[in-house]
Amino acid sequence: MAKKFTALMAAGLLLTLSACAAEPAEMPQDQTHKIASGESATQTPEVQDLSTAEVAATAGAVIAAKLGFPNSAKIQGKDLKALAEKPTDTLKDIVVLPGSCAALVDDLNWSPVQLGTEAARTDFTNESQNITGSIEVAKLENDQDRQELKKHFANVSAILADCRSVKINGLDYSETLKFSDPKVDSVDSALYYTRNGKYPQDSLVLISATGNYAAMVSFVSSQPLDDKTFNQVATSILDTAMTQVQ
Repeated sequence: MAKKFTALMAAGLLLTLSACAAEPAEMPQDQTHKIASGESATQTPEVQDLSTAEVAATAGAVIAAKLGFPNSAKIQGKDLKALAEKPTDTLKDIVVLPGSCAALVDDLNWSPVQLGTEAARTDFTNESQNITGSIEVAKLENDQDRQELKKHFANVSAILADCRSVKINGLDYSETLKFSDPKVDSVDSALYYTRNGKYPQDSLVLISATGNYAAMVSFVSSQPLDDKTFNQVATSILDTAMTQVQ
């Protein structure tokens, strides 16, 4: 099995780390985002008989299509259930430097679909498939869900304060993660990060919460995403989704 360092958004970073002895394969992909980039991707269906979370995610995907991401795939069934389980052992055989940042890096595997029982996600790509994005929406069922959300917000803030540059060392693998604040004031949490390994990758993650719902928009690309225009695209998708749950 090829050694991987996979950014799962959802984070967010949503960062999955694993290692075993082998030469690197082609560029690691977000294991859920790649669903949207395959031949099975379809246009988002009409909004009908959907939960509030599904309505919100669908609305976000519709705006994404208008903003240059016409290929979309609704994540559901066993794929959605799999996303609801936070990955484990992501730091097995991995050394994070500084060590104080290890738990914070691991927390980037968190995403809204891990909360509650009402959740939805749609992935989308642009025509050239150089950029892949997703919109996740989940209901905050109880105080524990709200505490988990607040904990993630605090961890992102701690990353930006204390872990802006993190070294990842595997058995036969090394790269640096650099984190920065994309300066998106209209959201509750915002994180931009780059990885500089053999297959460089940039990611943007925005999260907002209102009332009983939280939503996250995330993008991954082999090209830089750090510009105001792209931030506006991401916030437009997120804001549209959030208007459906207010």
